[in-house]
Amino acid sequence: METKEIFSKLDLIEEQARLTVDALPQIAKERQRMIMALVKQIRWQLTESDAEALADPEATVRLSS
Repeated sequence: METKEIFSKLDLIEEQARLTVDALPQIAKERQRMIMALVKQIRWQLTESDAEALADPEATVRLSS
């Protein structure tokens, strides 16, 4: 799978998680936020090895550990 395709799939996962946060009970919201954080971490890791991806500012956000 190409990096560009992975980023596209990560974008979809993050979007769906964000859309459900407002509609779910508190515990589910926390799970969705964890999914969004995971997507951002994966995206950041991928940019470490893909210079083309560095053009996407969302892809380079490092999350606090």
